[in-house]
Amino acid sequence: MTMKEIAKKAKVSQPTVSRVLNGHRGVSEEIVNAVMKVIEEVGYVPNKAAQTLKRSSTNIIGISTREIDNPYFVDIIDSLELEARKNGYNILFHNSKYNPVTEWENIQNFVSRQVDGIIIVPSSDFNLERISKLDIPTVVLTNNKKMLDSVGINHFQAGKLAGESFIHSGHKTFGYIGSIRDDEKFYGLESVLQENGFTFDPNNFLLLESSNNSFMIRRYIDKYLDESENLEFTSLFAENDIMALEFMRAAQQRQIRVPEDVSIIGFDDTYLSKIMEISSIHQPIGEMVKTGFEILLNRINQEVPSSLVNIMMEPTLIERKSSKFRRR
Repeated sequence: MTMKEIAKKAKVSQPTVSRVLNGHRGVSEEIVNAVMKVIEEVGYVPNKAAQTLKRSSTNIIGISTREIDNPYFVDIIDSLELEARKNGYNILFHNSKYNPVTEWENIQNFVSRQVDGIIIVPSSDFNLERISKLDIPTVVLTNNKKMLDSVGINHFQAGKLAGESFIHSGHKTFGYIGSIRDDEKFYGLESVLQENGFTFDPNNFLLLESSNNSFMIRRYIDKYLDESENLEFTSLFAENDIMALEFMRAAQQRQIRVPEDVSIIGFDDTYLSKIMEISSIHQPIGEMVKTGFEILLNRINQEVPSSLVNIMMEPTLIERKSSKFRRR
């Protein structure tokens, strides 16, 4: 079946099908599900995993993340490999690149290799229900999901921490830069603004097409700043440290001072924020990975109750030069 025929059956455009297959984050979950349902029905993605394979211990854990360009995910993978080695396991790593088709192929490869367990940072919710039906212990990292064991970070609280910091520093106008609108970090920021009598101007939401491609991020930011006579906000919360860094670089090239003209807070607290002195929301990666791995090992050894385990960890704000400025 061609993409054109899939588009017709799913009642969407052919470019939309292409975006779904390429893992484009700007497509709604509803449309992704509709397209993926058609693709699965026509056999593009085999919908039967080898659940009945006779399995024996291989001492291998399958790891699937959605990207590796962001240093945050590099830190997760590094921590996972360290934790695996400490417990006598090796890892089999795959990158889904935000593509649900690739992600399901990754899972099928894990099944065929008879891994003892799976740890996944999912590209979307589409494959999670199918994964939950596999006879392989699986733990989701970074987000809490209802159908699988998970260890996540409180993204809503992260947004509140950024907003509270800006308000306490005397800011009255606020910006956000991210790749998706439906983001708990943004909702947390918006919530704390409303609690303190402020409103978020939708025009100050810089929506990007990429979350990790520095070139694409910078190109969009340059376009935005070139078209803006003046910044309409004095504070900016970024979806991740890459976006925070690229905005800071673009601003400084235009003699927009950081933090005097615009204060910036990133997310993830990666080495980028440490080197460039960018304030950032810190996630306890080591603790999250260790906890997730413990849950997985307990599942493998059948040492936990049948009810799902969902743990949410709290972020903290690490203040650095990019936001340490008190406005009068």
